[in-house]
Amino acid sequence: MSRFFSARHASLVPYTPGEQPQIPITAKLNTNESPYPPSEGVARAITGEIGKLQLYNDPECTALRKAAAKYYGVAPDELLAVNGSDDALLFAFIAFGDRDRPMAFPDLTYGFYSVYADFLHIPAHVIPLREDFSIDPEDYMGLGENVVFANPNAPTGRALAPGEIGRIAASNPDRVVIVDEAYVDFGWESCVPLTREYDNLLVVQTFSKSRSMAGARLGFAIGNRELIRDMNTVKYSTDPYNVNRMTQAAGIAAFAENDY
Repeated sequence: MSRFFSARHASLVPYTPGEQPQIPITAKLNTNESPYPPSEGVARAITGEIGKLQLYNDPECTALRKAAAKYYGVAPDELLAVNGSDDALLFAFIAFGDRDRPMAFPDLTYGFYSVYADFLHIPAHVIPLREDFSIDPEDYMGLGENVVFANPNAPTGRALAPGEIGRIAASNPDRVVIVDEAYVDFGWESCVPLTREYDNLLVVQTFSKSRSMAGARLGFAIGNRELIRDMNTVKYSTDPYNVNRMTQAAGIAAFAENDY
């Protein structure tokens, strides 16, 4: 570190992205990227925006949020479009965590949770998994802390039923429960419908995996409109144009060709 590096970040251990080999490969498993390209409609949508790159993108992602709201069965103001799900997680950590509101998460889960907690000086409550690598929901009941975990969990592949997650949200009514559903499309039930029942439940999804758009950087946060409003406050205080116009067009096309 240089002598100019802020002392408050001196102990920070950054997240290490997966290696990106510069050789032709058939399937790249270290970051769970799809070996298949996105749909043809997505490619056409991206090409169609090339002649407009001199113009700023819509910071509200209006058309994209409308398409997403129809797909998820929520209102447009109950979701936030983000630059990959990492963007949503960062906004949520900033909006809902601080020194007096720790973040609880499993000891084996997505590595960025601990990085964000350290970076933002949020106390981390790391909870061990069971011996079979599953999350024990009882460990999260009545904590009085924010909770975040991937469901299905990464890298274990184990998942909690939505009913158990609802119980966790109900038992921590004054804190936010964040469910990271990056892999939900590969065989599990989403908690998005539960966001209507629990105003402290936030669901995060990504287009990086099941929709073959890891390089496009697109994700969504879905929850009570007040939670989304809080996260928008963070967004407009940091990066209002966080989803570029090509990615917005690609996302709309991906929803239209969801069967792909």
